[in-house]
Amino acid sequence: MGRKARNRRNSGQTLIITALVIALLVLSIVYGVFEAGRRSEMRSAATLNSPVLAAKLGLRNTVTSALVNVSNGGEDEMLSTNLNEYASIVGNQSHFGKCSVLFTVSDASPYQSGMWISWGSDGTGVSSAYANFTLVFTKTESDLQLEHTINITTALNVEGTYTKLGGTLKQVNVTCRIFNEGEPALANNITLYYDHDGDSGTHDWIAADSPNITDYGNGTYTISFTAETQTRNDPILVSAHVYDLRDIFVLANATCAEI
Repeated sequence: MGRKARNRRNSGQTLIITALVIALLVLSIVYGVFEAGRRSEMRSAATLNSPVLAAKLGLRNTVTSALVNVSNGGEDEMLSTNLNEYASIVGNQSHFGKCSVLFTVSDASPYQSGMWISWGSDGTGVSSAYANFTLVFTKTESDLQLEHTINITTALNVEGTYTKLGGTLKQVNVTCRIFNEGEPALANNITLYYDHDGDSGTHDWIAADSPNITDYGNGTYTISFTAETQTRNDPILVSAHVYDLRDIFVLANATCAEI
């Protein structure tokens, strides 16, 4: 199933603005703290770390919001656009000196313009953003340069089985496993579809009717439903559409095994 614009596309744009505003507020607060702290002859490590942590938080929010937008149908170049805007906002703050954000988005395979969107038919799906940063804090009592990498990845694994019932009805059981940066993660929404005629070349997806979803609380979900296919011997192809708690979208298609 190809990428296309979705109803939640605007949510990504809203999150971009929200993330940048929050980042600006956080930076303003910690810069103020830093300004007060720098007057002392000896600056504590915690004071030094405050603007660094704030900058990292802002960058992470910006990369995440770009992935939300792209996974919901936006252009891959959204990551560079958002990071340029964030760098401009940070660069205009001078409460304790100047902070410069330099970045490169990954173009190393499988990434393009910092984005990797792979929604396959083998039961796996990936929505990922990757960028490298150099943070430079100048005009303080001691300059600071920091190299930083951010990789935001939502991955989905799907597998399923089915049993023939009467006529063209089949009992289908699907397991979805969701990951954020390689760790089990929760879903905000899961919608499951099955192919009516079981032909991978001519998908005619039908939403699963009244599915029974079990949430195990560890990123694993089982979904059971009854499917009515075109003929009794049609295989069951499923497509799981998932939004994680960050509103990042990912999908994966899989062929269920008959038992």
